[in-house]
Amino acid sequence: MKLFGKGGKLNIIDIILIVILIAAVAFVAIRFLSDDKNTLGSDVALSEPNLVFTVVCEDVSEELANNIMASLASPDSELDGNIISMTRLFNSNKLVDAKVSTWEYQDGALSMTMEGKAIYSNGAFSIGTQEVRIGKVFNVKTLDVEIEGVVYAMEKLG
Repeated sequence: MKLFGKGGKLNIIDIILIVILIAAVAFVAIRFLSDDKNTLGSDVALSEPNLVFTVVCEDVSEELANNIMASLASPDSELDGNIISMTRLFNSNKLVDAKVSTWEYQDGALSMTMEGKAIYSNGAFSIGTQEVRIGKVFNVKTLDVEIEGVVYAMEKLG
């Protein structure tokens, strides 16, 4: 088996394969040898929100709703040297610039209002990696809670 193309010369396919192999080895080395173990992101205070939206989780048992609301109401926690609000949203292994501002349980449905600094791109607002659109499923995820609901309302601020 020859390492190179005809006549022992490098062809474009050989060069591409070598570059891909070097990039893969470099990525793995950087990923595993990095000392940065902080996956929470910034502990900076939330910035001025530009989006407020309501997520409703249907068919939630009263016990589950009470546990979720107790978690959201619990005091801030210290984790890896960061003070984290239990209402702060968490997405893709990082804290995002959004929080649960109010919550209410009524008739088997848990309603939560979120506010945050959403990114507008490709015709949609996004919090972390999740698009926010009325009628779309949204996973409300904090450090202690993860529950799926549907966006029922949204208001763009300024």
